Amino acid sequence: MSWLVFGLPVKGSVTLLLLESMLYILMSLSLGILISTVSKTMQQAIFISFIGLMLPTILLSGFIFPIENMPKIYDYVSAVLPPRYFIIIIKSIMIKGTGILFVWKETLILLLMTILFIGISIRKFKIRLQ
Repeated sequence: MSWLVFGLPVKGSVTLLLLESMLYILMSLSLGILISTVSKTMQQAIFISFIGLMLPTILLSGFIFPIENMPKIYDYVSAVLPPRYFIIIIKSIMIKGTGILFVWKETLILLLMTILFIGISIRKFKIRLQ
């Protein structure tokens, strides 16, 4: 789509890009499972997802505003947001054409976040029959 719509070819490995995208999707799904195990109602889950994740992600992940131009406190806050690392990976692979040797730190962070979210979800999971 980037090539067809914007004329932006993928300079790096398309396979690596797809693998990193699958890792990010898995991390997002594990975060969604964590939110559903913590929330008591659907409205609470929606509120946590939108206010707690969506707004900070859009503003602090580097998607709209470069992280380097933000005050230092926002840099620390954005360090806990998974999309920050995915955006770095996407920019590195698609625009710079780098490989796994340049994005292994961000990949490791996303992998550790995925394992952490799944682990917390398993510990918090309770069967509710209602």
